[in-house]
Amino acid sequence: MVLLHVFLIIITGVTVLYSDEQGLEWFVGKQKTLKKKAVEMLHIVVSLGLSGIILTGGLMLIQAPGYLQDPTFITKMVFVGALVINGLLIGSLTELATTQTFAELKHSHKVRLLLSGAVSVIGWIGAISCGILL
Repeated sequence: MVLLHVFLIIITGVTVLYSDEQGLEWFVGKQKTLKKKAVEMLHIVVSLGLSGIILTGGLMLIQAPGYLQDPTFITKMVFVGALVINGLLIGSLTELATTQTFAELKHSHKVRLLLSGAVSVIGWIGAISCGILL
C-alpha cells in the first residue's frame, strides 16, 4: 500500500507541477488563455490523484491507527484538507484562465487565483514534508 501511495503522490505531484507551470505562463502573459480541455483534464487528474492518495493513506491508517495521536500526522491532514478545499474552490475559477488573459481579470479574481496558488504550493510541500517526517 505504501508503494501505491508514494506512486500516486509522484504522479499527482508531476501533474500539479505541470499545471502550475501552465498557470505561471498564463500569469506572466506567455499564454493569452489556457486550453479549456487541458485545464479540465488536469483538474480531473489532480482530483483523482488526491482522492487516491487520501484513500491509500486511509487504508494505511487503519493498519496503524496510532498516527492519530501524532502531531506531524495531524499537521499533514490539515495540509491535505486545505488541498481538498482548494481543489473544490479552484474549479469555479478555471473558466477565467480559459477565457481571459490574467491582465484582464478583476482584482478580486486575481487575488483569489494567487491565494489558491499559494495554498496549493504550501499544501503540497507541507503534506509531503510531514509525510517524509512520518
